[in-house]
Amino acid sequence: MEESRTIEQRLLAVEDHIAIGQLVGAYGYAIDGRNKDVLGRIYAEDGVYAVGDTGTFAGREAIQAIADMPGHIALVEAGCAHISTNPQIVIDGDRASATCHTMVGAHGDGGFFIWRLSASQLMLSRKPEGGWQIDHRQNYLLQGDPEGPALLARAADGPAPA
Repeated sequence: MEESRTIEQRLLAVEDHIAIGQLVGAYGYAIDGRNKDVLGRIYAEDGVYAVGDTGTFAGREAIQAIADMPGHIALVEAGCAHISTNPQIVIDGDRASATCHTMVGAHGDGGFFIWRLSASQLMLSRKPEGGWQIDHRQNYLLQGDPEGPALLARAADGPAPA
């Protein structure tokens, strides 16, 4: 119950929510800026980024390598923005989940448009030295397939069992 938590416990929960929200947003800035150092800091060494229509990037180095993929470089050079909505965050001790919509805005001949729209869920863990890291991120394009809405429907369920 909320009333039984101490001020310190409540403050830690607020700090955790802010830190996790910052982490969710950090991916977009890092990938659009092709900043592999930040990508490496936000993902666990054995982290996974699974993109429903693209495949799975397993391990920190593979996730960092996304920044150097020719298709991604072309997207950045043409003008793009990876944007995450405010996530629903569920914290369970040293584990957490964050569920949100993500989109990629792109620039083309007619101006800016939404190029991709996805359901996204991140499973996170607290780092031993403090802070949070992404252990697994799952994205599904919202293009009529059932996986995306099903992922969003589980937003309040919290982190998956270890």
